[in-house]
Amino acid sequence: MKKNAAAEKDAQLFQHMQQALLYHQFLLRDQVRNQLFYEALRRTVTSETRVLDIGSGSGVWAIAAAKLGARSVTAIESNPSMIPMIMAHAAENGVADRVEIINGFSRDINLKYKYDVIVSETIGNQAFEEDIIGTMVDARERFLAPDGAMIPQKVALMAAPAHLVSETETPVGVPVTTNYLKNLSINFTGRLAVKEDLEMLRSPAKLLEVDLRECEADQSLSGLSAEWEIDDRSRANVIALSAESELVDGVILDTMKTLTWMPVVCRFRPFESGPGRLIFGLSVDEKQYHWTVRSGEEAQQAYSPMFAYTKIKLDSQRAPRPRRARRR
Repeated sequence: MKKNAAAEKDAQLFQHMQQALLYHQFLLRDQVRNQLFYEALRRTVTSETRVLDIGSGSGVWAIAAAKLGARSVTAIESNPSMIPMIMAHAAENGVADRVEIINGFSRDINLKYKYDVIVSETIGNQAFEEDIIGTMVDARERFLAPDGAMIPQKVALMAAPAHLVSETETPVGVPVTTNYLKNLSINFTGRLAVKEDLEMLRSPAKLLEVDLRECEADQSLSGLSAEWEIDDRSRANVIALSAESELVDGVILDTMKTLTWMPVVCRFRPFESGPGRLIFGLSVDEKQYHWTVRSGEEAQQAYSPMFAYTKIKLDSQRAPRPRRARRR
């Protein structure tokens, strides 16, 4: 039994390691991401700088800071399988003597230094879902030196009306309708791997911008809204959510222009054709999105995963009980 448990644990670790390695290799192929974060470090790191890298991953920012001449660097990473990678990368870049590596979560760790630069790439596809606010506020209050820099210093959740061109009726190739499933699925957001499938109808608007240098950890994501005038309301079938981040003054990361981050779409039923105003409302509760869309005199549309859950639950209660098979 113990042998089987150990083998199962080892198999899980192997699978997790594979996923982590492939993911970080994918991140390092993102030229826009790489150049913007490197430029932010280049503008803030000097020979007197102590740098703290939170969520270090493959260690690239910690190592870049050391190569830019930082006095010392501390890299914090929660995934134990990434620690040997950071160590190896630091050694092969000749900066192992100036990069301290800690396995754990930054909120659970006490450090002996105050840091002149704190960098963290925990920006989510939807800006805030990787807890960048809580992570950076805690780091700011406990680890940031007076007049220190935070990378990023601002993060914003963006929204824009769009036409998702890849939407098709399902099931494909079978003369069967599945509108019940379609009507339930519209209540869930979805990450879009292929940005080219989005035809943007208007420029993004900021639903919420947070200045990490001065905000409180408890930020409300309720009652967010934006509106746009569009030429043809019937073309809009999703609101595309993305993130925009000011890494340092003048260095702006727009996740719609990167390889790594994927936009998240909130679907809705198109309105009648013609020009008009589109009004979008969003509230986030325990990482679930609840959104509304309205235009002109047409009825407001409302969506939430809870609506799909409630529908399934009620229909399950009304469904006939399955008949038991007769014994022969």
